[in-house]
Amino acid sequence: MGFKQCLADQCVWKKDSIVIIVYVDDCLVFGNEKGDVDSTVEMLGRLFDITDEGETIEEYLGVKIDHDSDGNFRMYQPHLLKRIINVILGMDKANEHSMPALTTTDLTKDSNGPARTESWEYRSMIGMLNFL
Repeated sequence: MGFKQCLADQCVWKKDSIVIIVYVDDCLVFGNEKGDVDSTVEMLGRLFDITDEGETIEEYLGVKIDHDSDGNFRMYQPHLLKRIINVILGMDKANEHSMPALTTTDLTKDSNGPARTESWEYRSMIGMLNFL
Protein backbone atom coordinates (compact mmCIF):
# COMPACT_ATOMS: atom_id res chain seq x y z
CA MET A 1 0.00 0.00 0.00
CA GLY A 2 3.05 2.27 0.17
CA PHE A 3 2.78 3.43 3.78
CA LYS A 4 5.97 4.19 5.69
CA GLN A 5 6.30 3.28 9.36
CA CYS A 6 7.02 6.16 11.73
CA LEU A 7 10.45 5.98 13.35
CA ALA A 8 9.27 7.51 16.64
CA ASP A 9 6.23 5.24 17.06
CA GLN A 10 6.01 1.93 15.22
CA CYS A 11 2.21 1.88 15.54
CA VAL A 12 1.94 4.90 13.22
CA TRP A 13 2.05 4.62 9.43
CA LYS A 14 2.00 7.53 6.94
CA LYS A 15 1.55 8.00 3.23
CA ASP A 16 1.15 11.50 1.80
CA SER A 17 -1.56 13.13 3.96
CA ILE A 18 -3.00 9.84 5.28
CA VAL A 19 -2.04 8.57 8.75
CA ILE A 20 -2.92 5.14 10.12
CA ILE A 21 -2.58 4.38 13.83
CA VAL A 22 -2.67 0.67 14.70
CA TYR A 23 -2.87 -0.89 18.15
CA VAL A 24 -3.46 -4.66 18.27
CA ASP A 25 -6.81 -4.95 16.47
CA ASP A 26 -7.83 -1.27 16.59
CA CYS A 27 -7.02 1.03 13.71
CA LEU A 28 -7.57 4.75 13.21
CA VAL A 29 -7.29 6.27 9.72
CA PHE A 30 -7.30 10.03 9.19
CA GLY A 31 -6.14 12.58 6.67
CA ASN A 32 -6.76 15.94 5.04
CA GLU A 33 -9.09 14.75 2.26
CA LYS A 34 -12.17 12.62 2.89
CA GLY A 35 -11.76 10.88 -0.48
CA ASP A 36 -8.22 9.78 0.39
CA VAL A 37 -9.37 8.44 3.76
CA ASP A 38 -12.31 6.61 2.17
CA SER A 39 -10.10 4.97 -0.47
CA THR A 40 -7.59 3.92 2.21
CA VAL A 41 -10.35 2.37 4.33
CA GLU A 42 -11.70 0.62 1.22
CA MET A 43 -8.23 -0.74 0.42
CA LEU A 44 -7.79 -1.96 4.02
CA GLY A 45 -11.23 -3.59 3.79
CA ARG A 46 -10.05 -5.66 0.83
CA LEU A 47 -7.05 -6.89 2.81
CA PHE A 48 -8.58 -7.32 6.27
CA ASP A 49 -11.96 -7.94 7.88
CA ILE A 50 -12.70 -4.44 9.21
CA THR A 51 -15.60 -2.48 10.62
CA ASP A 52 -15.86 1.18 9.67
CA GLU A 53 -17.11 3.12 12.71
CA GLY A 54 -17.77 6.31 10.76
CA GLU A 55 -16.20 9.69 10.23
CA THR A 56 -16.16 11.20 13.69
CA ILE A 57 -14.47 9.75 16.73
CA GLU A 58 -14.61 11.03 20.28
CA GLU A 59 -12.35 8.47 21.97
CA TYR A 60 -9.66 6.03 20.83
CA LEU A 61 -7.96 3.61 23.22
CA GLY A 62 -8.85 5.79 26.20
CA VAL A 63 -7.66 9.02 24.56
CA LYS A 64 -10.31 11.74 24.19
CA ILE A 65 -10.34 13.41 20.78
CA ASP A 66 -11.84 16.82 20.03
CA HIS A 67 -11.84 18.39 16.60
CA ASP A 68 -13.02 21.72 15.27
CA SER A 69 -14.39 22.88 11.92
CA ASP A 70 -10.89 24.00 10.80
CA GLY A 71 -9.65 20.40 10.98
CA ASN A 72 -7.62 20.86 14.15
CA PHE A 73 -7.46 17.94 16.59
CA ARG A 74 -6.88 17.93 20.34
CA MET A 75 -6.04 14.65 22.05
CA TYR A 76 -5.98 14.35 25.83
CA GLN A 77 -6.45 11.92 28.73
CA PRO A 78 -8.29 13.71 31.55
CA HIS A 79 -9.25 10.49 33.33
CA LEU A 80 -5.63 9.31 33.50
CA LEU A 81 -4.46 12.66 34.83
CA LYS A 82 -7.16 12.57 37.53
CA ARG A 83 -6.17 9.01 38.45
CA ILE A 84 -2.51 9.96 38.76
CA ILE A 85 -3.28 13.00 40.90
CA ASN A 86 -5.92 11.40 43.09
CA VAL A 87 -5.09 7.74 43.46
CA ILE A 88 -1.37 7.44 42.85
CA LEU A 89 -0.15 10.71 44.31
CA GLY A 90 -2.84 10.80 47.00
CA MET A 91 -3.53 14.45 46.29
CA ASP A 92 -7.29 14.24 45.91
CA LYS A 93 -7.75 16.27 49.11
CA ALA A 94 -4.82 18.65 48.56
CA ASN A 95 -5.32 22.40 48.56
CA GLU A 96 -4.41 24.37 45.45
CA HIS A 97 -1.67 26.99 45.59
CA SER A 98 -0.18 29.03 42.81
CA MET A 99 3.29 28.55 44.38
CA PRO A 100 3.86 25.25 46.23
CA ALA A 101 6.63 26.64 48.45
CA LEU A 102 8.22 29.94 49.30
CA THR A 103 10.93 30.85 46.84
CA THR A 104 13.22 31.78 49.74
CA THR A 105 13.05 28.34 51.40
CA ASP A 106 16.44 26.63 51.75
CA LEU A 107 16.28 22.89 51.07
CA THR A 108 18.64 20.69 53.06
CA LYS A 109 19.32 16.98 53.21
CA ASP A 110 17.62 15.14 56.07
CA SER A 111 20.48 12.89 57.16
CA ASN A 112 18.76 11.95 60.44
CA GLY A 113 15.47 10.81 58.91
CA PRO A 114 14.58 7.26 57.86
CA ALA A 115 15.85 5.98 54.52
CA ARG A 116 13.25 6.05 51.73
CA THR A 117 12.49 2.62 50.32
CA GLU A 118 9.49 3.45 48.09
CA SER A 119 11.48 3.82 44.88
CA TRP A 120 8.98 1.63 43.00
CA GLU A 121 6.24 4.22 43.66
CA TYR A 122 8.38 6.93 42.12
CA ARG A 123 9.14 4.78 39.07
CA SER A 124 5.47 3.92 38.70
CA MET A 125 4.44 7.60 38.80
CA ILE A 126 7.08 8.59 36.26
CA GLY A 127 5.99 5.71 34.02
CA MET A 128 2.38 6.93 34.13
CA LEU A 129 3.41 10.49 33.36
CA ASN A 130 5.16 9.22 30.21
CA PHE A 131 1.76 8.28 28.78
CA LEU A 132 0.08 11.68 29.23
